[in-house]
Amino acid sequence: MPAWFLDVDYNQLSFHVSQAFFPRTGAWNDLRKALKGDYDDSVWEHLSGTKSAPFEAGGHAQIAVKVIDDRGNELLVVQKLP
Repeated sequence: MPAWFLDVDYNQLSFHVSQAFFPRTGAWNDLRKALKGDYDDSVWEHLSGTKSAPFEAGGHAQIAVKVIDDRGNELLVVQKLP
């Protein structure tokens, strides 16, 4: 999958990106070189990963994950939280 996004407080009306990930791209390496800074490798690994960062549940008690495939199709999965 080229991209996936997480909304940690989905309200059934709009999708708000709380976390964004781009697992299959070399763009992070290009950005890293362009910034010419010294960054912890774990930051870049996280952005290209498949696991979200820990988060607290929002007031709506549900999350949504949006996945975009190679053809640009979107899939939205909503999960209620306890």
